[in-house]
Amino acid sequence: MAIDANFFSSKELTVGVGLDATYVGTPFAGNFTQIETDSVTFPTFNDIKIERRGGSGSGIMTATTDMFHYGKGATIEGSVSGYMTDELMAILVSNATGVLVSNGAFTVNGQSTANHTFAHHATSTLANTLTFAYNGIGSDSLDDCVKIAGCVITSLTLTADPNEDGGRMKFEASWISRTPIAIGSTYATALHGMADYSANYVFLSDYSVHNQIADTDVLIKSFSLTIENPITFAGFGGNATDGAPQTYIRSIPEMVITANPVVKYDTNLDALWEKVRGSGDGVQAETLTSPAFEMSNNATPASGSRAISIADGTVTEMAWDEGEYLGVSVSIKARGDSTTSFYLKHS
Repeated sequence: MAIDANFFSSKELTVGVGLDATYVGTPFAGNFTQIETDSVTFPTFNDIKIERRGGSGSGIMTATTDMFHYGKGATIEGSVSGYMTDELMAILVSNATGVLVSNGAFTVNGQSTANHTFAHHATSTLANTLTFAYNGIGSDSLDDCVKIAGCVITSLTLTADPNEDGGRMKFEASWISRTPIAIGSTYATALHGMADYSANYVFLSDYSVHNQIADTDVLIKSFSLTIENPITFAGFGGNATDGAPQTYIRSIPEMVITANPVVKYDTNLDALWEKVRGSGDGVQAETLTSPAFEMSNNATPASGSRAISIADGTVTEMAWDEGEYLGVSVSIKARGDSTTSFYLKHS
């Protein structure tokens, strides 16, 4: 057979995300919110497990009759990065934090002792599970279409730099699912519907009115925020689905939210050096004056339409940032000392 003469660009791949349809683990069936990607990792199907059985008659290499192929209870993982939009902000932040939007904002209560839990086949919400869709390309693209339900975002990073990509905010999301896909089945019989790319980009300048670290005004050179919220799959055979978990449990052992702004160095930052060192051996890490970190389009973040705020935080690392002008990179870990430990408003 001759080599196929067609060549394809990675930009021809399309990726979308949607809410699980009605119930956790049921694939979304409408037009997916399309992601303007800059990097796509094809899902890793950990259900493809091949073990050598061995026994009498086995040769020096594994033969077909020696193999045992299984996938029950296995996970599927993937990641995607691209440009953040209004539509994606609502979907990704809700799922990463396990919090539903209220009055245009997501609020994490760090003092809560109740982990966000839900059952397989429970009512679907953005805080529970998502469906990711990957469309193939070319005339045989149906063979490459994959739709994976029951996905939970375990890590979400937002980044922005006013001197790159027009100041647009970008994201990177990692997800995992334990909703089974039958081995050998056809993943799709048609291309998954994708909504047009959104022009509702999120910009760092959307947050330029009010920027503070430890209740002190700063000038932000660049910014990143990472939400890490692990998932535990408990039990087996949820809703009589072989291989699916019975219960999903978030934030074990903890949810970690870290802001990493790079800011202009000036005398307003002098006190931070002492906060890094702490007040003495054996003393708990110093908490920054509240708000530990804040950027918003209003001096009162709750009154604006764009805000990211960490009420109580600890500086875990500081470093010089050498560029056109001297800056300082500050890592601030959110602490669970408040009912509004983390607050993100996007309305």
